Amino acid sequence: MRSRLWHLLARLYVAWDRSHPLPSGAWGETWAARYLRAQGCRILGRNVLPTRRDEIDLIARQGRLYLFIEVKTRRTEKYGRPLTAITWIKRKHLRSGATHWLAQQGKLSLETLHRFDGVEVIGRPEHGIPIIRWVRGLDMDETRAPDLYS
Repeated sequence: MRSRLWHLLARLYVAWDRSHPLPSGAWGETWAARYLRAQGCRILGRNVLPTRRDEIDLIARQGRLYLFIEVKTRRTEKYGRPLTAITWIKRKHLRSGATHWLAQQGKLSLETLHRFDGVEVIGRPEHGIPIIRWVRGLDMDETRAPDLYS
């Protein structure tokens, strides 16, 4: 049911997207937010800056679980999967931003469930519906890019 609904909504958004062009990063984040909503997530924020240097692309909630999401948009996969471009410094800033955001919301406690996810958006605005992959549970302790091919 969700799959059919997603495809129906996606086709409606394509017509709207062609008349309202966005830069590719913002376009990818918009599609990622739409996809996550269709999967039952509630979007709490986009491009959130809990501190001056820590940006979180999307913050969502799925049940009791808070999701801190990094969105990577690429035109093709010619040079590899988009999420392999997440560096150790970006993961550090994402963890720091999540901690600050939870503290600002008064939800920083051991009982608060949270997870770091990634969303890959592959395509171009002029080509219609992109390929979207939601990677749950990124390893935030790695010192190198995630190995998404294993």
